[in-house]
Amino acid sequence: MRRGQIFLCLMLVLLVPLGCTAAKKPDVQTQPKTIIVPEVSKISFQMVEFEKAPEIVQALAKNLNEKHFATWTAVNGTNYIVVSQDQLPAGNSVQISEIERRVPANDFDWVNVRLKYLSGVSSEQKNSTAKPLVASFTLDRTVKALGFEIAKEAAKAPAPVAPAPAAPKNTGAASTPVTEKGLKLDAPKAGDQIKSPLQISGSAGGVDGTVRVRLKGANGMTLVEKPLQPVGGNFNTTINFTSPVREEKGTVEAFVTGEDGLEKDNVSVPVTILPANTPETPGAP
Repeated sequence: MRRGQIFLCLMLVLLVPLGCTAAKKPDVQTQPKTIIVPEVSKISFQMVEFEKAPEIVQALAKNLNEKHFATWTAVNGTNYIVVSQDQLPAGNSVQISEIERRVPANDFDWVNVRLKYLSGVSSEQKNSTAKPLVASFTLDRTVKALGFEIAKEAAKAPAPVAPAPAAPKNTGAASTPVTEKGLKLDAPKAGDQIKSPLQISGSAGGVDGTVRVRLKGANGMTLVEKPLQPVGGNFNTTINFTSPVREEKGTVEAFVTGEDGLEKDNVSVPVTILPANTPETPGAP
Protein backbone atom coordinates (compact mmCIF):
# COMPACT_ATOMS: atom_id res chain seq x y z
CA MET A 1 0.00 0.00 0.00
CA ARG A 2 2.80 2.37 0.90
CA ARG A 3 4.56 1.61 -2.41
CA GLY A 4 1.39 2.54 -4.35
CA GLN A 5 1.17 5.94 -2.58
CA ILE A 6 4.82 6.69 -3.38
CA PHE A 7 4.24 5.81 -7.07
CA LEU A 8 1.20 8.15 -7.29
CA CYS A 9 3.18 11.02 -5.76
CA LEU A 10 5.97 10.59 -8.28
CA MET A 11 3.48 10.63 -11.17
CA LEU A 12 1.94 13.88 -9.89
CA VAL A 13 5.38 15.52 -9.61
CA LEU A 14 6.12 14.64 -13.26
CA LEU A 15 2.74 15.61 -14.74
CA VAL A 16 2.28 19.01 -13.02
CA PRO A 17 5.21 20.78 -14.91
CA LEU A 18 4.03 19.33 -18.20
CA GLY A 19 0.54 20.68 -17.72
CA CYS A 20 1.80 24.16 -16.86
CA THR A 21 4.14 24.53 -19.84
CA ALA A 22 2.98 27.38 -22.12
CA ALA A 23 2.01 26.40 -25.66
CA LYS A 24 4.74 27.22 -28.21
CA LYS A 25 3.76 29.96 -30.61
CA PRO A 26 4.03 29.09 -34.33
CA ASP A 27 6.91 30.75 -36.25
CA VAL A 28 5.83 33.88 -38.07
CA GLN A 29 6.73 33.55 -41.75
CA THR A 30 7.87 36.83 -43.28
CA GLN A 31 6.62 37.56 -46.79
CA PRO A 32 9.32 38.38 -49.37
CA LYS A 33 9.53 42.05 -50.24
CA THR A 34 8.15 42.82 -53.68
CA ILE A 35 10.22 45.24 -55.78
CA ILE A 36 8.38 46.76 -58.73
CA VAL A 37 10.70 47.67 -61.62
CA PRO A 38 9.48 49.04 -65.00
CA GLU A 39 9.81 46.61 -67.89
CA VAL A 40 12.11 49.00 -69.77
CA SER A 41 13.90 51.99 -68.26
CA LYS A 42 17.01 54.02 -69.06
CA ILE A 43 20.12 53.76 -66.88
CA SER A 44 22.29 56.77 -66.13
CA PHE A 45 25.93 56.11 -66.97
CA GLN A 46 29.15 58.05 -67.16
CA MET A 47 32.16 57.71 -69.42
CA VAL A 48 35.44 56.92 -67.65
CA GLU A 49 38.93 57.73 -68.93
CA PHE A 50 40.63 54.44 -69.75
CA GLU A 51 43.69 55.26 -67.58
CA LYS A 52 41.39 55.98 -64.58
CA ALA A 53 39.42 52.75 -64.88
CA PRO A 54 40.08 49.96 -62.30
CA GLU A 55 43.16 47.84 -62.99
CA ILE A 56 41.09 44.74 -63.77
CA VAL A 57 39.15 46.71 -66.41
CA GLN A 58 42.37 47.87 -68.07
CA ALA A 59 43.80 44.35 -67.92
CA LEU A 60 40.63 42.99 -69.54
CA ALA A 61 41.00 45.44 -72.45
CA LYS A 62 44.73 44.76 -72.88
CA ASN A 63 44.03 41.00 -72.95
CA LEU A 64 41.91 41.56 -76.06
CA ASN A 65 44.34 43.98 -77.68
CA GLU A 66 44.09 44.49 -81.45
CA LYS A 67 40.54 43.12 -81.58
CA HIS A 68 37.21 44.86 -81.95
CA PHE A 69 35.10 43.71 -79.00
CA ALA A 70 32.56 44.79 -76.38
CA THR A 71 32.43 43.26 -72.90
CA TRP A 72 31.25 43.90 -69.34
CA THR A 73 32.47 43.30 -65.79
CA ALA A 74 31.64 44.40 -62.22
CA VAL A 75 34.13 45.81 -59.69
CA ASN A 76 33.10 46.56 -56.08
CA GLY A 77 29.42 46.89 -56.99
CA THR A 78 30.02 49.13 -60.02
CA ASN A 79 29.38 47.80 -63.54
CA TYR A 80 31.81 48.64 -66.34
CA ILE A 81 31.23 48.44 -70.11
CA VAL A 82 34.40 48.18 -72.22
CA VAL A 83 34.32 48.70 -76.01
CA SER A 84 37.44 48.43 -78.15
CA GLN A 85 37.81 50.61 -81.25
CA ASP A 86 40.59 48.53 -82.82
CA GLN A 87 40.11 46.88 -86.21
CA LEU A 88 37.27 49.22 -87.26
CA PRO A 89 37.05 50.09 -90.98
CA ALA A 90 38.88 53.27 -92.01
CA GLY A 91 36.92 56.41 -91.23
CA ASN A 92 34.71 54.76 -88.60
CA SER A 93 34.38 55.07 -84.84
CA VAL A 94 31.92 53.84 -82.19
CA GLN A 95 30.15 55.38 -79.21
CA ILE A 96 27.93 54.17 -76.34
CA SER A 97 24.66 56.00 -76.99
CA GLU A 98 22.29 54.52 -74.38
CA ILE A 99 21.99 51.86 -71.67
CA GLU A 100 18.60 50.29 -70.87
CA ARG A 101 17.38 48.12 -68.02
CA ARG A 102 14.86 45.44 -68.92
CA VAL A 103 12.99 43.02 -66.66
CA PRO A 104 11.73 40.11 -68.80
CA ALA A 105 11.00 38.02 -65.66
CA ASN A 106 10.63 38.59 -61.92
CA ASP A 107 13.94 39.40 -60.17
CA PHE A 108 15.81 39.18 -63.50
CA ASP A 109 17.64 42.31 -64.65
CA TRP A 110 18.79 42.35 -68.27
CA VAL A 111 20.91 45.34 -69.33
CA ASN A 112 20.94 46.38 -72.99
CA VAL A 113 23.82 48.56 -74.21
CA ARG A 114 23.28 50.49 -77.45
CA LEU A 115 26.38 51.09 -79.53
CA LYS A 116 26.36 53.51 -82.45
CA TYR A 117 28.83 53.30 -85.30
CA LEU A 118 29.84 56.62 -86.85
CA SER A 119 31.39 57.25 -90.24
CA GLY A 120 33.39 60.14 -91.71
CA VAL A 121 36.13 60.12 -89.04
CA SER A 122 39.51 61.48 -90.15
CA SER A 123 42.76 59.59 -89.51
CA GLU A 124 43.79 62.17 -86.88
CA GLN A 125 40.47 61.82 -85.06
CA LYS A 126 40.64 58.03 -85.26
CA ASN A 127 44.14 57.97 -83.77
CA SER A 128 42.99 60.20 -80.90
CA THR A 129 40.07 57.86 -80.11
CA ALA A 130 41.88 54.54 -80.50
CA LYS A 131 41.72 53.80 -76.77
CA PRO A 132 38.90 51.52 -75.54
CA LEU A 133 35.69 53.22 -74.43
CA VAL A 134 34.80 52.67 -70.76
CA ALA A 135 31.40 53.49 -69.21
CA SER A 136 30.28 52.84 -65.63
CA PHE A 137 26.85 52.49 -64.02
CA THR A 138 25.28 51.07 -60.85
CA LEU A 139 22.06 49.15 -60.19
CA ASP A 140 20.18 48.32 -56.99
CA ARG A 141 20.24 44.62 -57.94
CA THR A 142 22.73 42.24 -59.52
CA VAL A 143 22.80 42.22 -63.32
CA LYS A 144 21.78 38.76 -64.55
CA ALA A 145 22.37 39.29 -68.29
CA LEU A 146 23.84 41.96 -70.56
CA GLY A 147 23.56 42.41 -74.31
CA PHE A 148 24.77 44.82 -76.96
CA GLU A 149 22.57 46.39 -79.64
CA ILE A 150 24.44 47.82 -82.61
CA ALA A 151 23.08 50.73 -84.63
CA LYS A 152 24.70 52.50 -87.54
CA GLU A 153 24.67 56.17 -88.42
CA ALA A 154 21.71 57.06 -90.60
CA ALA A 155 22.61 57.46 -94.25
CA LYS A 156 23.05 61.05 -95.39
CA ALA A 157 20.35 62.45 -97.62
CA PRO A 158 21.32 62.25 -101.29
CA ALA A 159 22.17 65.46 -103.13
CA PRO A 160 19.32 67.05 -105.07
CA VAL A 161 18.96 65.60 -108.54
CA ALA A 162 18.03 67.74 -111.50
CA PRO A 163 14.59 66.89 -112.89
CA ALA A 164 14.67 64.30 -115.64
CA PRO A 165 13.80 65.43 -119.15
CA ALA A 166 10.22 64.89 -120.22
CA ALA A 167 9.54 61.44 -121.63
CA PRO A 168 8.86 61.30 -125.37
CA LYS A 169 5.27 61.03 -126.46
CA ASN A 170 3.89 57.55 -126.90
CA THR A 171 4.07 56.59 -130.58
CA GLY A 172 2.01 53.45 -130.10
CA ALA A 173 5.00 51.10 -129.76
CA ALA A 174 5.03 48.68 -126.81
CA SER A 175 6.82 50.13 -123.77
CA THR A 176 8.61 48.45 -120.83
CA PRO A 177 7.78 49.66 -117.28
CA VAL A 178 10.70 51.55 -115.77
CA THR A 179 11.41 51.14 -112.04
CA GLU A 180 11.94 54.40 -110.16
CA LYS A 181 15.57 54.80 -109.09
CA GLY A 182 16.27 54.14 -105.40
CA LEU A 183 14.35 52.21 -102.74
CA LYS A 184 10.60 52.47 -102.35
CA LEU A 185 8.16 50.63 -100.07
CA ASP A 186 4.74 49.89 -101.59
CA ALA A 187 3.42 47.65 -98.79
CA PRO A 188 2.73 47.98 -95.98
CA LYS A 189 1.50 51.57 -96.10
CA ALA A 190 2.14 54.13 -93.38
CA GLY A 191 -0.35 53.60 -90.54
CA ASP A 192 -1.25 50.01 -91.49
CA GLN A 193 -2.03 47.53 -88.74
CA ILE A 194 0.08 44.42 -89.25
CA LYS A 195 0.69 40.98 -87.76
CA SER A 196 2.78 37.92 -88.58
CA PRO A 197 3.29 36.82 -91.31
CA LEU A 198 3.85 40.20 -92.97
CA GLN A 199 4.17 40.75 -96.71
CA ILE A 200 6.59 43.49 -97.79
CA SER A 201 6.84 44.75 -101.37
CA GLY A 202 8.50 47.63 -103.14
CA SER A 203 11.05 48.60 -105.76
CA ALA A 204 14.84 48.92 -105.79
CA GLY A 205 16.03 50.51 -108.99
CA GLY A 206 19.71 51.26 -109.57
CA VAL A 207 20.83 50.54 -105.99
CA ASP A 208 24.37 49.33 -105.32
CA GLY A 209 24.59 46.68 -102.58
CA THR A 210 22.41 44.13 -100.80
CA VAL A 211 18.76 45.04 -100.22
CA ARG A 212 17.41 44.12 -96.78
CA VAL A 213 14.08 44.60 -95.01
CA ARG A 214 13.36 44.56 -91.29
CA LEU A 215 10.68 45.20 -88.67
CA LYS A 216 11.41 47.18 -85.51
CA GLY A 217 9.30 47.25 -82.34
CA ALA A 218 8.26 50.22 -80.21
CA ASN A 219 11.58 50.28 -78.33
CA GLY A 220 13.64 50.30 -81.54
CA MET A 221 14.67 46.66 -81.19
CA THR A 222 14.86 44.70 -84.46
CA LEU A 223 12.21 41.95 -84.37
CA VAL A 224 13.21 40.39 -87.70
CA GLU A 225 15.56 41.23 -90.58
CA LYS A 226 15.91 39.55 -93.97
CA PRO A 227 18.02 40.02 -97.11
CA LEU A 228 16.31 39.73 -100.49
CA GLN A 229 17.04 39.71 -104.20
CA PRO A 230 14.97 42.15 -106.32
CA VAL A 231 13.73 40.80 -109.65
CA GLY A 232 13.43 43.32 -112.46
CA GLY A 233 13.97 46.11 -109.94
CA ASN A 234 11.04 44.98 -107.74
CA PHE A 235 10.83 42.86 -104.59
CA ASN A 236 8.08 40.97 -102.78
CA THR A 237 8.79 38.92 -99.65
CA THR A 238 7.16 37.63 -96.46
CA ILE A 239 8.63 37.81 -92.94
CA ASN A 240 7.52 36.02 -89.79
CA PHE A 241 8.00 37.42 -86.30
CA THR A 242 6.90 36.84 -82.71
CA SER A 243 3.69 38.81 -82.08
CA PRO A 244 3.61 41.19 -79.08
CA VAL A 245 1.33 40.60 -76.09
CA ARG A 246 -0.21 44.05 -76.53
CA GLU A 247 -0.64 46.34 -79.53
CA GLU A 248 2.45 48.48 -80.08
CA LYS A 249 3.91 50.91 -82.60
CA GLY A 250 6.62 49.72 -84.96
CA THR A 251 8.51 50.52 -88.16
CA VAL A 252 8.99 48.60 -91.40
CA GLU A 253 12.27 49.50 -93.11
CA ALA A 254 14.08 48.74 -96.35
CA PHE A 255 17.76 49.63 -96.79
CA VAL A 256 20.94 48.75 -98.65
CA THR A 257 24.25 47.52 -97.20
CA GLY A 258 27.51 47.87 -99.09
CA GLU A 259 30.79 45.99 -98.75
CA ASP A 260 31.69 48.04 -95.65
CA GLY A 261 28.49 46.89 -93.92
CA LEU A 262 27.16 50.44 -93.54
CA GLU A 263 23.48 51.14 -94.21
CA LYS A 264 22.33 53.56 -96.91
CA ASP A 265 19.21 54.50 -98.90
CA ASN A 266 17.06 53.73 -95.83
CA VAL A 267 13.28 54.12 -96.26
CA SER A 268 10.71 53.35 -93.55
CA VAL A 269 6.99 53.50 -92.76
CA PRO A 270 5.33 53.60 -89.31
CA VAL A 271 2.94 50.73 -88.56
CA THR A 272 0.94 49.29 -85.66
CA ILE A 273 1.91 45.74 -84.63
CA LEU A 274 -1.06 43.69 -83.45
CA PRO A 275 -1.17 40.62 -81.18
CA ALA A 276 -1.68 37.36 -83.06
CA ASN A 277 -5.37 37.02 -82.14
CA THR A 278 -6.35 40.55 -83.24
CA PRO A 279 -8.01 41.07 -86.65
CA GLU A 280 -6.12 43.37 -89.03
CA THR A 281 -7.56 46.67 -90.23
CA PRO A 282 -5.25 47.88 -93.05
CA GLY A 283 -4.77 51.62 -93.16
CA ALA A 284 -6.19 52.17 -89.65
CA PRO A 285 -4.32 54.77 -87.58
